[in-house]
Amino acid sequence: MTRFKVIKPLLIVLLLAILILPITSCENTFLDIYTRLNTDYSGTRTIEIAVKTEYLKKGEIILEQNESLYDKILTALPQEKIETSEQDDYTYFISTIEFSDINFLQHFSIDNYSDVPPERFYAKMEVNDYFFYSEYFFYDYIDLKIEDAVIEAGGEDGDLARLADLFDADEELLEVTYQVKFPVNIIQSNASKIGDDNIAIWELSFGDQENIYIEGKKTKYLSYLLVVILGLIGLFILFLVIILLYSRRRRRISKPKKPYYAYDNYFKQDKNYDSLNDTDEY
Repeated sequence: MTRFKVIKPLLIVLLLAILILPITSCENTFLDIYTRLNTDYSGTRTIEIAVKTEYLKKGEIILEQNESLYDKILTALPQEKIETSEQDDYTYFISTIEFSDINFLQHFSIDNYSDVPPERFYAKMEVNDYFFYSEYFFYDYIDLKIEDAVIEAGGEDGDLARLADLFDADEELLEVTYQVKFPVNIIQSNASKIGDDNIAIWELSFGDQENIYIEGKKTKYLSYLLVVILGLIGLFILFLVIILLYSRRRRRISKPKKPYYAYDNYFKQDKNYDSLNDTDEY
């Protein structure tokens, strides 16, 4: 078993355990993971948590290390770029990280604990280049299950055990959306749906462990343009050759020939000339 760090340990599960359990009238908490990919393997990953503002106010409880619930969320999110806002009775926490190579981006895990093979730890994109097009393949893994080993480590009365029981009773308490903005036209995927602008969307719930797969294709229009230009040049050269051959043939046909009687007169003149020479007397 391997523990790895995608976000700081026990990000959502710990917060929601403290946040939701004391509330008698619960409303959904939303988690959205949005990955934007570029053709050069770079991109951004945004993690957005939408929590009822009322819950945050009621959750002004001092937690471990004397942190409020609001501060606890901010501390748990990746620190590269964080934004917060309030809209429609919800408070949004948005964290964005930039990466230069998707193949080194760790997959998302709700408990940051995994006993799966290491190849699942990272997202992966492969590109096959051909003359007229390129094929793109994207793989990722999202783990929304709290592993039994983690629950057992916290005890039967721990926050994780209570949270697991709560979500098992009502999976709609946590709504998770995993989105990928693909850099090329999507051909096929195992997404729940494909949105506009080549965005693949997975609608998930607590306990899901999903293998993400997208296949796309990019047409190389420059290659097609090059073939068309070369074809036009070839046709133009062929046209010139045909014109030159046709013109040469016409010149041969139209060149005037010496009439036959001209040759006859010539021989006649020679004959007369010879006969005159025979009768000459000196």
